[in-house]
Amino acid sequence: MQKQLLLAIDPGFDNVKVIANGEHFKFPFNAVETDERKMSDYGRRDGFILYKDESGATWRVGQYARGLIFDNKEQQEQAEKMRGFYTEERFISSEFTVGLRAALAMAINKTGMYDDQENLDIRLIVALPHGCRAKFASTIVGVVAGEHSYYMRFDNGPEQAYHFTIQESGVFTISQTIAAILGETSDDDGNIDDDKFFYLSNGPTLVIDGGYYTVGLVPVSRGGSVDDARAESDTEHAMKMVNVAVEKAIASQRPDIKHYSIEYLLSQNDGIVRYLEDGKAHTINLAALRKAKIENVCDDFIDYLNKKYNNLLDFRYVLVTGGTGACFFPQLLDHYKEMGIMDDEHMLLTSPNVYDNPLPIEFSIAAGAYKGLRGKLS
Repeated sequence: MQKQLLLAIDPGFDNVKVIANGEHFKFPFNAVETDERKMSDYGRRDGFILYKDESGATWRVGQYARGLIFDNKEQQEQAEKMRGFYTEERFISSEFTVGLRAALAMAINKTGMYDDQENLDIRLIVALPHGCRAKFASTIVGVVAGEHSYYMRFDNGPEQAYHFTIQESGVFTISQTIAAILGETSDDDGNIDDDKFFYLSNGPTLVIDGGYYTVGLVPVSRGGSVDDARAESDTEHAMKMVNVAVEKAIASQRPDIKHYSIEYLLSQNDGIVRYLEDGKAHTINLAALRKAKIENVCDDFIDYLNKKYNNLLDFRYVLVTGGTGACFFPQLLDHYKEMGIMDDEHMLLTSPNVYDNPLPIEFSIAAGAYKGLRGKLS
């Protein structure tokens, strides 16, 4: 008898967020091709992820890949790859395929289905930025559908083989922002939750989905219809631009540190980096600097919202979601409360959950996509 594996994948520009049969996990979405015969760090295995294809080519994935990216930051080829990876071009890259396959393997392991691979009925949905879902949907289906055969190593574990097939009819895509809406207004089976549907039925409502590369802006008219003509995937006020601002701020002291290394460096040494000046070492607190840049970018974002949507005067509700959205939310709420435009009951931060289990805010999209997948299959 076939076992079913239902997956929702939010391939964020910072982390991959996955919900598999109700279980959630994430890992940094980076992948670097390596020659493992030349690597000497096999004693450090926590968080280690290694992908190997049938030809023997190997890729490090996740935090260890981020470490390599920083170590090789002076290489021009590495810099060019990163410039493309942190744009929509990532969806047609080898790194993206490797990251998705790593997510699939982890989902199989975490749901206890490793020994059932050849008899698995896998259905999955991939969430894409609102503005480019139509452009890349067929590409994603092409990457995911079909036969898969590769090898993985996780942490200190042995190499494991993965071989399974995903039918094209079982692969779906969804707008990340629409997924966030579903997550907040639907039950676990993807049906409308009457207790929360008033956010849409009694609108108009603006959904702000703040991620690493984009901030999805989706107006929803009273009754729940998405106003695509006024929707946007804004790339000027997402966390990437915060990190670009950090990069510019330290350029004179550390010109070697680029925006795509900031997340990795924040996870090391409490975010402290050093530089030389007048023959002496000094430190930069990246965490404190980024906090200041988040406030600056959020100020600019508020100005942008005010110009684009008439100071939010025509919206009854604003739903804020996503990791960057959560960072911006206190500042947004304070601003619009002070202006008398919003209050705590009309500007809200989403609270994702699956099967009544609360999830971190960064899983808002994956949770909504998972509910949407269950709705499609019911």
